[in-house]
Amino acid sequence: MIKQLWKVDKSDNFPNGLEFVYQFLYCKDDEWIQVARIDNQLHEGKADVHIHILKRKKVEWEEMTFEEAEERVLELGEGIIKNIVNKI
Repeated sequence: MIKQLWKVDKSDNFPNGLEFVYQFLYCKDDEWIQVARIDNQLHEGKADVHIHILKRKKVEWEEMTFEEAEERVLELGEGIIKNIVNKI
């Protein structure tokens, strides 16, 4: 898992002054595959917490804190690996 946190100027996009990314990666055949990602970076013109899932184009918008995002990305990533990673 990759965890990144930046202190940024407070703004409408980042009211708490934090920008973050959590990436859950899986190595298959010497290639790292992102299976889940949670971030609050700009996406489709909106900066808010959202989830990227392997092989899905549409993101899921969900309210959560930086700390909650870590638990959620681990839960999602482990579930994806158990269910579908061997099919990719």
